[in-house]
Amino acid sequence: MTAQDTPRGLRQRLLGWLTHVPVARQDRRNAWMLQTLLVVAGAMAVSIAIASWNGAGAGGDGERWGALAIGAYAWTCFALLRRGRFRLSAALTIAGGLLLITLSYQAYGLRAQSGLQTTHVMPLLFAGLLLGRSAVWWTALATAVALAIGASVDLGRASNAAVAAEVLPNLLLSGMSFLVLAMLLDRLILSSQRAIERSRELNALCVELEHEIDEKEHAYARLLQTQRMEAIGRLATGVAHDFNNILSVIAGLATSPRAPGDDVDATLSRIQRAAQRGAVVTRRLLSFGRTQVRQVSTFDLAEAIEEMRPLLLPMFPRAIRARLDTPPPGLLVTADRDELELALLNIAANACDAMPQGGRFALSIEADDGQALIRVEDTGCGMTPDVRARLFEPFFTTKPKDKGTGIGMAIVHRFVADSGGGIEVDSAPGEGTRIRLRLPLAMPERDAEQAAEAPRVLLVTGDTALARHATATLAARGCRVIEARHGGEAIAQVLQSTAIDVVIADHDLTDTDGLVLLRQLGNMLAKARRVLISDRPAAGPSGNPATSDDLDDSGILRMRKPFTGEQLLAMLPAIPADAGAAYGR
Repeated sequence: MTAQDTPRGLRQRLLGWLTHVPVARQDRRNAWMLQTLLVVAGAMAVSIAIASWNGAGAGGDGERWGALAIGAYAWTCFALLRRGRFRLSAALTIAGGLLLITLSYQAYGLRAQSGLQTTHVMPLLFAGLLLGRSAVWWTALATAVALAIGASVDLGRASNAAVAAEVLPNLLLSGMSFLVLAMLLDRLILSSQRAIERSRELNALCVELEHEIDEKEHAYARLLQTQRMEAIGRLATGVAHDFNNILSVIAGLATSPRAPGDDVDATLSRIQRAAQRGAVVTRRLLSFGRTQVRQVSTFDLAEAIEEMRPLLLPMFPRAIRARLDTPPPGLLVTADRDELELALLNIAANACDAMPQGGRFALSIEADDGQALIRVEDTGCGMTPDVRARLFEPFFTTKPKDKGTGIGMAIVHRFVADSGGGIEVDSAPGEGTRIRLRLPLAMPERDAEQAAEAPRVLLVTGDTALARHATATLAARGCRVIEARHGGEAIAQVLQSTAIDVVIADHDLTDTDGLVLLRQLGNMLAKARRVLISDRPAAGPSGNPATSDDLDDSGILRMRKPFTGEQLLAMLPAIPADAGAAYGR
């Protein structure tokens, strides 16, 4: 015997068969109720017939055949329901109930049925529940006919005028009760239908809204993609434009004829500075719009701009008279020097484009109210108020497509903001442009290089060329350099001697990660300064590029590739602690 042949299995199959009524979804719940009613009525009728058969008497045949007829009628309606004829089954069930009520009124009259009228409302209720408003009124009409038949029976049986006079009030009272019930059912069904209709309309509206939202999201995604492609095109054009300027400087310095007394090292130094500006261009443009690690240092503003003289002045044609006024050394600022040079190059390029017929360009610096003030003036075409209002907006430009990208002044604005300074622009059509950059002054630092002992540096890198360059730079400073090619060798060196002041580690090592190594060594060398050489942006706790606030959470400074000897020396402990932290940001 299988599990399905057990009584429990048979019962579950029977319940499953009864539950699954093959009707429309909206009629399924009512069909389950009607099916239950028909099963109960049919079973009770058959039971009454069997009981009447066993107790046969004078009136037993009528009861028996009546019960059998009711049972057969109920099971016929049940069979129709199981075949999916829900409305026909419901109509026949209600009609059968009305027929029984009519026969009851015909047999006993209206007055005798007054106590059973609460059961006589069942066909009316089922008509409203199963078939709707029209069925309610047809059922109410049939009920009125049954009441009238009952009233006529009472009139025929009235023994006197007083009894006959009570028939009409009983008929009106019963009819009024059924009429009120029919009206209530009609209003309830109407409200329910309206609610269902509104629900369907709302569902249709929701589907339509979802479709519109999806279309808008797709359109927005296409718009973003279009803007990305446009931005990429502008960035590529900007990179090419800026690099052409830088390459022109490098080519000019490399190929220009030199007099017998010219210093070759000075020319090579200028070429190196131009290459560094190219690195700044790529780093700034590729990271445009996101926070990134900056190469901040404290330097003399006058000396920095004076070193830019051979780069700035050749940018202007002979029709433009360019002048740089720099004060004596001593004006110290804390900023990213490469970004300062790039910002001034962008301003100078804009001034040059604004004076195609010639004019004057002047750049001067001075101390003003605790700040370093950089004044840049030109006698170009000037700007309208609308253009001036959008001057620092990324990708906004009034130049032709092959001459401008709208990135240069946005980079200038970002440099000034990152440096904690301010920028002012005064311009009008035909009156030229005047730009004032304000940078905070740095406090003069004592010459700690002479007072401090030459630091002992542990250099960890597997790059031979990098190790050679860094060792030569540090040794020229007087540092004692200990080299290690990988993390294991560095730990061995620390175990042999803890008298190490600085640990400089490359990010990419053969056996470990430079950052992980520096964190391990931080437990062994509590007082040593740790520097990470990396060409990738720092990651904050959330995985995003780190800001200056969360970069140095473990006391590790960061130095970006490519770096100069000055930047490497700035990481040594001879620099005060506050300034050292700034260099790593």
